This record gives sequence, structure tokens and C-alpha cells, in this order.
Amino acid sequence: MPASILGVGLLRAGNRHIADLWKSLTHPVCPSCDKGILIMQAGEEGQVLDQRTDGSILTLHPWVCHKCGFGLLAPDDPAKARDSAARLRNERVKELLSGMELAEREQIARGHRLHSRTFFLTSALIMCGFLYMIASGATLLLSVNWLAIAFVLWVFGMKRSYRAWQVMTGQLFVSGALWFWFKNEKWLI
Repeated sequence: MPASILGVGLLRAGNRHIADLWKSLTHPVCPSCDKGILIMQAGEEGQVLDQRTDGSILTLHPWVCHKCGFGLLAPDDPAKARDSAARLRNERVKELLSGMELAEREQIARGHRLHSRTFFLTSALIMCGFLYMIASGATLLLSVNWLAIAFVLWVFGMKRSYRAWQVMTGQLFVSGALWFWFKNEKWLI
């Protein structure tokens, strides 16, 4: 019996897709293109030994982006590679933002504000739907789902509001900025 009748090709394609989705969750995001993921290249030929000042030896492996080909040397631990990639991306974004003019920063902040307002409005409408469902006697299980969706959209709105404040004030990658914004600034912008 041919394998195509049993759907073996489709099963293989599905398994590859699931494996790619898993890798996108567990592997670091490319700091260069922000679209691909870094995958560790297997084999002994790519390993680099790094002599540390304390005398220990650290083995570094090449991590390569599957979209743009960007390469990074990092330990074989995905968490450490993710930290290295995030550090490189943060440095790139910081340089990019410091070179922007006020009009460009205002345009980015305007986009964040528009998304924030959309999330807040949608959250309020869904909250009204939740209250209507409770008042009309709908089941609590169904109503709580609407409340959960409203809460998630509210959090997305808060995140975009915070991003707009960050871009306008230049408070990117500043420790304690979120708490300062939460206590002293306007949330609904």
C-alpha cells in the first residue's frame, strides 16, 4: 500500500511544523533580523574553547539564524544563548533609538498609543458584555471566559501604553522604569 494513501507525507510535514514551533519557543530569537531563531550547529568543527581569567575553559558553539544567517558564539545552553542574543538586540535597539529624531520617536509612540487605546476600548466592550451576561443569567463558566479575555486585552493595553512612554522619554532598558511609570505616569493615554 502506498504511503501517500495513509497520509505519511502529511504526518511528516505536521511533525516538522510542530518541531519548528517548539524550537521557536525554546531557542533564542535572532538579534539581527528579529524574525528567525538561532539554532545551535552540531559537530566538533564549530566549537571554540574560550580560556577564562580564572583558568576554566568554556566551550562555545555557533548558533546560526535560519532566516538571515546571523551567527553567535554561545554555550550549548539555550537559556545562556537567549541571554546573549537579548543583550545584543537591546544594544542594537538602544543605538537605533538614540539616533532617531523626535518626529520619528513620536511616530512610533503614536502607533503604540493607537494600539493601547484599541486594546482598552475592546477590553471595556468585552467587560460590558461580561456584565450583561451576568445580568441576563448566563452561566458563570461562559461569563468568566469573557472576563478573562477583557483582562488580557487590558494588560496588552497597559503594555502598549508603557511602550509609548518608554519611547517618548527614552527610558528603555532602565531598571525600575516600569515601577516609576506605574506609580507616577498616566496609564490610559
